[in-house]
Amino acid sequence: MFTCIACRALLTLPTTLRCGHSICAAHTPPICPDPACTPDPEATAHHDVTLSKLIAILHDDDDNDNNPCHVPSATQPDDNDDDSDLLTHLKTESARQKATRPSSPLLRPSHEFPSGMTSRQKRLLTELTCEICYMLLYEPVTTPCQHTFCAKCLHRSLDHSSACPLCRAALPSFSFFQSHPPNALILRVITTYFSADYNARAAAILQAERDARLDTPIFVCQLCFPGMPTFLHFFEPRYRLMLRRCLESPHPSFGMVMPPRPGAQIDYGTMLEIRSVQLLPDGRSMVETWGTWRFRILERGSLDGYMVARIERIEDYADEIDVDIDSTPAPSEPGTSSPHDDSEPVLPSLSESPTASSPTPLLISHCLSFLTHLHNHSTPWVVQRLSTSYGPPPSLSTALARPGSFSFYVATVLPIDESEKAKLLPIRSVCMRLRLCVWWIEGLRREWWFDRGCVIL
Repeated sequence: MFTCIACRALLTLPTTLRCGHSICAAHTPPICPDPACTPDPEATAHHDVTLSKLIAILHDDDDNDNNPCHVPSATQPDDNDDDSDLLTHLKTESARQKATRPSSPLLRPSHEFPSGMTSRQKRLLTELTCEICYMLLYEPVTTPCQHTFCAKCLHRSLDHSSACPLCRAALPSFSFFQSHPPNALILRVITTYFSADYNARAAAILQAERDARLDTPIFVCQLCFPGMPTFLHFFEPRYRLMLRRCLESPHPSFGMVMPPRPGAQIDYGTMLEIRSVQLLPDGRSMVETWGTWRFRILERGSLDGYMVARIERIEDYADEIDVDIDSTPAPSEPGTSSPHDDSEPVLPSLSESPTASSPTPLLISHCLSFLTHLHNHSTPWVVQRLSTSYGPPPSLSTALARPGSFSFYVATVLPIDESEKAKLLPIRSVCMRLRLCVWWIEGLRREWWFDRGCVIL
């Protein structure tokens, strides 16, 4: 494994080249002798620190090669370490502490040290620990000063300083390491002796990268629509943290979706802009928000207990797009039905529309008629609540000028189930949304409670 590709002998004072191959220091600076390798190596007088230690460990006395160590359990300290060398024991304990999270007990879980692990393997694990993240090296990259780190850890370090994290030697620019090949020999040792741990690290890094793409915080609370105000109470610690992070951004906002039903998943929601925040003495917050636009969740994850997602914005179709309204799927009937007189005129039928291709004005007229009737025949406190929470019904000219926002206003004030209202979120046609609102209105006008003038919101 540790054969110099230049002289075919055991590596002596190994030096790792920029291409990721390692040779004896006596052969530097050459062109890499591997015919499959194209980049020229950089001249360096340093010796690969990690590789030198690995060679020393793997070529130690055979006395320790097959000496299984007692594996400490998750509840017992490692008091019976088989290493007789005090320095090795201290280095092993140091690596154990580095690999343990601050919130975890300072003990090595049994799954990290499977039974049968030799003293040599424990020493290898100590040397194969990244000095930045204190975990097993992943995609190990060796710097020109011959120190080895995880590729991603080194990239993060270069974001803050161009010096080596260990020896503080000046390092090349970020582009030098952007597509830097890994140290081939160190990677081979890791995959030979610690393949399961290496695969686990790869899975953890992949999950972390996936969560990093999920940059939109999602508040799972209630249904809301664009153009509508929403007042929220933040009291859970996870959402208080989410709110603080949102307020630190240049444009404080977050997405909100309604809670899913058991076994279901909510894919559509509304982006909320934070208008004002009242922080209470106990840490809770009263937040005033305004719905801005709809979104669809493409990918979701979790960050510190709250949902984060990668989303795409949903925009309405242009007015000139021809939509077959008659093919709109029929929604379920709102409310609880009761006997009613179907012969009673409710609203003019949609088939009476003067122009089937552009029924938007007629649909708006239907909705405004219902809103007027609702305000005239409801109890004063209901009318006051609607006006205070969502504002008075818009005028006909305002509704015609902004039919998209009007459709969401109508759905907001309708006394129907929230899951029914949520059907508007994915619909990109204003005309189809208005038609769905009229369908709900016709169903409500046929309900027994409407004839009696009792409205419960």
